[in-house]
Amino acid sequence: MRYILAALLTATMWAQEWNKRQTELARIGKNIKVSQAEFEYAYAKAHGGWNQAKSHTPEQYRSYLEAYLNFRRKVADAQARKLDTVRSFREEYEGYLRQLAKPYLLEKEVLDTLLRQIYARMKEEIRASHILITIRDEDTATAYKRLLSLRDSILKGQISFSEAARLYSEDPSAAQNKGDLGYFSAFDMVAPFEDAAYATAVGSISMPVRTRFGYHLVYVQERTPHAGQRKAAHILVRWGPTYAAKDSIEAERRIREVYARLQKGEKWEDLVRDFSDDPMSASRGGELGWMRLFPQMEAIKRTLPAGAYSEPFRTRFGWHILKVVEVKPIGSFEEMRSELKSRLQRDERYKAAERAYFDRRLSAYKYTENKSVRQSLYNALDSLYPDLDKALSSLPAAMLNSVLFTLNKQKHTVRAFLSFWANNRGYQIARKLSPEVFDEVLRSFAHEKVLDIEIQNLPKRYPEFELLRREYYYGVLFFNISEQEVWRKAVEDTAGLRAYYEAQRTNFPAGERLELIEIVSTDSVSLTELLRRLPNPSLASIDSLNRAGRYGWRILPQFVAKDKAEATYMPYFNNGNSLPTWTPLRGSGREWKIAYILRQLPAGYKTFEEVRVELVQKYQDELEKRWVARLQQSYPAQINEKVFARLFK
Repeated sequence: MRYILAALLTATMWAQEWNKRQTELARIGKNIKVSQAEFEYAYAKAHGGWNQAKSHTPEQYRSYLEAYLNFRRKVADAQARKLDTVRSFREEYEGYLRQLAKPYLLEKEVLDTLLRQIYARMKEEIRASHILITIRDEDTATAYKRLLSLRDSILKGQISFSEAARLYSEDPSAAQNKGDLGYFSAFDMVAPFEDAAYATAVGSISMPVRTRFGYHLVYVQERTPHAGQRKAAHILVRWGPTYAAKDSIEAERRIREVYARLQKGEKWEDLVRDFSDDPMSASRGGELGWMRLFPQMEAIKRTLPAGAYSEPFRTRFGWHILKVVEVKPIGSFEEMRSELKSRLQRDERYKAAERAYFDRRLSAYKYTENKSVRQSLYNALDSLYPDLDKALSSLPAAMLNSVLFTLNKQKHTVRAFLSFWANNRGYQIARKLSPEVFDEVLRSFAHEKVLDIEIQNLPKRYPEFELLRREYYYGVLFFNISEQEVWRKAVEDTAGLRAYYEAQRTNFPAGERLELIEIVSTDSVSLTELLRRLPNPSLASIDSLNRAGRYGWRILPQFVAKDKAEATYMPYFNNGNSLPTWTPLRGSGREWKIAYILRQLPAGYKTFEEVRVELVQKYQDELEKRWVARLQQSYPAQINEKVFARLFK
């Protein structure tokens, strides 16, 4: 997913340049064109972006162009062999395209609008109060009507908002703060509450708004430019039997002593260490981070410049001195976009906006349900849910082939819907079928069908999306053809690999060495058992015993050169020793070892088995060279030097 998001960012940055740079830079074969824009896009993405790439030299561009043309030759070879028509390719490519299209679409259609809205809100702070009525037994109407009645009484002047909050709000803190929430900005409140606050004029009261806590009335007292994000620290003095101060009077005396010592120049960190009763922050200089504090402290914090501290003040937690460690002004939209995006994608409003977008597209594509089929299907599933595979196999063909809904003049059947549901286990969490569960899954299926339509239309609406689509198309083809021609071939072509070994054997000199299998265990008992049960083992028999006994051995087949052998193995280089044979068991504590010496090899050249891994890599390189040489003959390249000279200008 990180790769997909990076690709989205690159294409978005490229959009302004794409249409201006379509001149042909190179041609391979008779009709395969590489435009200036295509090459610049690939180069910039591989080298840290446009600004970094434009500082590079023509020699660097030329070197990468040669490699890129070879890449395109390989893609052309795959196309010539019609690998893009193979089912496995279509499934893999379309899967990548789907993963790519949805975040791209939401970035364009949902995310950008929300980010700009949130940024605009972040430039302001609102001071507001609220009255909360919780919802009991799903009785939303009672809570709503009660708040409407309270709102009417406040607007008629029969009671003030603060008094109504103190008397009737079900927020536990309202008895003390009369509903005053202090100052807040974007992301400080749950999304529906924030929306209501920013939509309400100063001095006005919102209509009842529902959040997960219940229904609220929101009274906006003030809107003011944001004072900047503030990182705070505090010194807290509490009182009680377990604290240095036994009562509030002694606590106040201690905090004022701290304040006096601060004014005389004593270090903040030393006084925090010696006096603060906040165990969570005392060890780190009293720091509270960038978080929003409760209203009384937040109101003080926003008035302090960086490095300043407040006079002592009292809260329900004790006596405090608050310090602002750092002030971070609200940056430009471009500076804050990444941070806002990260926060937004974790916020409930993003999912709600995504859902609303797809619902709007359902309407635009004239989504029409067959209500009689829907009801018949729901009734039939009542006795089959959650066994959807059984539903697919047992429901009548006439029902399975019935049209459940049409979308953009395309018909979608009951069978397609049930297949989607059966293949997405996340929609089968509910143990019992209900209208709500059925509606949610049907809506999700319809949204998937909207996405199918949008994928087809994306290149028309956003031409730069073609960059991403083409990149993935080329990439999957390149991987598949490379696997056939190089990677898998080097492993599977045993005859070719052996022939290559014979031709290269003199490049692998070797001295005397032992071929052995070393077994490492955390205990000696299991290795003793190994000696008893397998006096003449093979690698396969050792592995089989390990798995059967669940011993957890590390089995290490290897070749040990005489000049690097540990003392344990030196006697076995004496030809008088009879091989194969076991070494003595050795070790202590949690590491024990034993080895089965298979044979001694004389000085000369390494065997095929010794160099197989290294040989495969070298053979892959050789196959790659041969393949590229053939492709360069089949697809000769012509470079337009005038266009080359204009790269990144």
